Amino acid sequence: MRQGHKTAGEVILEARSVTKRYPGVKALDGVTFRAYRNQVNVLIGENGAGKSTLMRVLAGVERADEGDLILEGEPIALHSARDAAAHGISIVHQELLALTNLDISENVFAGRELCRGTLVDRPAEDRRTSAALGRLRMPMEVGTETSRLSLGCRQIVEIARALDQGSKILILDEPTSALSAAEAQSLFDVIADLKRAGVTIIYISHRLHELLHLGDRFTVLRSGRVVGEATRTEVTRQWIVERMSGRDELIEAEAQRETLTRPTVLSVSGLTLAGSARDEAAQAALHDLSFSLGEGEILGIYGLLGAGRTELLEALSGLRPMAAGQIAIRGRTVQIDSVRSALRTGIVLMPEDRRRDGLFPDLSIRENVVMAAKAGVILSRNEESKRVRELAAELKMAARDIELPVMTLSGGNQQKVLLARCLLCAPTVLLMDEPTRGVDVGAKAEIYSILKGLAAKGLSVIFTSSEIEETRALADRVLVLCQGRITAELSHDELSDEGLFAAASPSVTTGGRPSATDARAAGGFA
Repeated sequence: MRQGHKTAGEVILEARSVTKRYPGVKALDGVTFRAYRNQVNVLIGENGAGKSTLMRVLAGVERADEGDLILEGEPIALHSARDAAAHGISIVHQELLALTNLDISENVFAGRELCRGTLVDRPAEDRRTSAALGRLRMPMEVGTETSRLSLGCRQIVEIARALDQGSKILILDEPTSALSAAEAQSLFDVIADLKRAGVTIIYISHRLHELLHLGDRFTVLRSGRVVGEATRTEVTRQWIVERMSGRDELIEAEAQRETLTRPTVLSVSGLTLAGSARDEAAQAALHDLSFSLGEGEILGIYGLLGAGRTELLEALSGLRPMAAGQIAIRGRTVQIDSVRSALRTGIVLMPEDRRRDGLFPDLSIRENVVMAAKAGVILSRNEESKRVRELAAELKMAARDIELPVMTLSGGNQQKVLLARCLLCAPTVLLMDEPTRGVDVGAKAEIYSILKGLAAKGLSVIFTSSEIEETRALADRVLVLCQGRITAELSHDELSDEGLFAAASPSVTTGGRPSATDARAAGGFA
């Protein structure tokens, strides 16, 4: 590479013929990956394809067994993340590492404090933090405790830390998995600014529409090998899916669905939920929600961040006390004031954050599934093993041994473990908060197929999703929430991006329940 004249589009970093082995598995098999200067270099692959392993090698967290790393045309050896940072390579992990008990400046300089003599030079840290945030168009008060920030702002803090370190290559691992649409758009603007400022981006995401919007160069991994490389002009959604999965199927909503008359399983009337201290500005309060759920129906709940989607599921599952309202199961009014009382009525919740609220990482697959026994599903050890194996087969779980630690599974299979736990409770109504968060396109297709199969057998499902594509693919009917109120009820055949966005926008909230036509008109769409 020419050192005197550096052009956008030249290779700045190359992992050449990299192989990485773990006991019993070859995670990377002769992978050559190139990151091009001042571009968004997209790395795609199903869970278990080797993406995370490759990123850990590039970030100095892991060392390859074979192969070379070439930076600016020169070989480098990375023995730690500190080594990588010294070479201008930083990573922002999917599970954000911000120290929530520290303020913004303290997070930016954690472990590398600026000192004057024996004392931390806080004014200098604050100036540099403010400068980094200014570059990111996010002027925040640097003394703000990070626990008070949204996930999007915490992510900006981690990017600010990387910029202050002089990073010229920034790896973003699933950066929008927990962000609202508005926060994601802000991040996209930041990425565009970073490119113009000379920063090279390596971007990992399962959200195909994001990749097609942002990506300049695309590399696809499958089973630890590179199976496709292309530029933006050569890539389509079909191209990505075929190479990721080895299949040519796309996750698409069905064109038509038969309208069925379903017996009512769940009725909700006047559900009201007051905001609490843990809610930001009480945005999560719910106001007089009334709706029903049919037998075997999949009901989608769509809304932007703060609309009250998660809070609705938590109220139905007994995690949050209702201020007012009634819930009935098959016409019989039930009292739900705890998780245990919800389980007794047949309502089971599968939480959004499987790592924080769902899985027990130190326990086996079997032990994680049979946690349902804590709620009264008592089984002997032999019965446990038999039932878990049955559920694993039913859900097509890739688990060679149910006694293996649950964290040895891919994200999609971890999600199936949580689903198996819910099914062990024999639910009447299954609540799912972001059912495919952090899973790849192949696992999404499997989970969609499983849920449709369960619904065909009579299970009623309510799910929330921040992805319009997923909402269209899964839902028989959708309720749109905005600022804690239902603003639209749309049948599957009425679903459109325009209608969902318009009804979810605070600017069109009227307190009523418009049709799809009303929603489009309110949003100014043709």
